[in-house]
Amino acid sequence: MLRAVLLLTLSAAFAGCALSPQSIDVQPVADVEAANIGQNKPVLVYAVDSRDQLAFGTRGGVYKETSLVQPANDVKTAVEEAVRKGLQTQGFNAFNPGEDATRLEVRLEQLDYVPEEGSVVNSVTLTLTLEGVASRGEITHTGTYRSSVKHDLPLTPSAKRNGEMVNAILSGAITRMLNDPEMQAFLVGNDTP
Repeated sequence: MLRAVLLLTLSAAFAGCALSPQSIDVQPVADVEAANIGQNKPVLVYAVDSRDQLAFGTRGGVYKETSLVQPANDVKTAVEEAVRKGLQTQGFNAFNPGEDATRLEVRLEQLDYVPEEGSVVNSVTLTLTLEGVASRGEITHTGTYRSSVKHDLPLTPSAKRNGEMVNAILSGAITRMLNDPEMQAFLVGNDTP
């Protein structure tokens, strides 16, 4: 009997250290003010997910190789939609740009989710690199937007909390890109911002 109780206790302890994979909805939002900065200038937006793997990282725990944090939707499409909406809010024509539009390629170079070491995860660091490459003919303007945020948490984060953290860092980078005065100037038509 004692052996059965000990075995059950050990099984429960080890089960508590195993974390399930999570799929999160990627839904960044550009926090920009409504304005006519863009003067209805056309901008053709497309995104590229340049990361090496689909998952953002692992939740950690005993079986960290399989406890992945990954997107439930297409990251590229989510980024494109957020950037288009943000540009439209700023007065650019991002939904029907036409062939003569300035092109804005938004590259997600890095979005890493790294938990602290150990079987119980109460700290997570997210690191992001977003690159905006705007071009008009042979002229190009590039902006790089980096962030790194450490979250100390009372409990191992849920899928909802992980989604909030991923969307917050991605939204922040998109917002910084759209509020970058040099990027705005180039998108409006200034070849040397």
